Amino acid sequence: MELDISSKRAKKLVREHSLTQEEIQQIIASARINLATFDPEYRTNVTQIADDLQKSRPTIYGWADRAIEATIHSLRNIRTGRPPKERERANNVDS
Repeated sequence: MELDISSKRAKKLVREHSLTQEEIQQIIASARINLATFDPEYRTNVTQIADDLQKSRPTIYGWADRAIEATIHSLRNIRTGRPPKERERANNVDS
């Protein structure tokens, strides 16, 4: 699997999380499997991904399942709305 991490966002994430090549490949594989699961227009070949990464299909699916579980957990725990401005927070604390 050829990696292209030339975008600013990719570079930032790699730097901030000290991602290894293998971790980046796992992220990509998980994203492709999950996208194919939920978007019928997206096609991916799990066998090819597994072969490219020299892993088994169950391993690839395991990564994808853990990634989707983490995404679900994260989305369910995101606070909605914008945070209050500094001045509003200070006024609320004084009340």
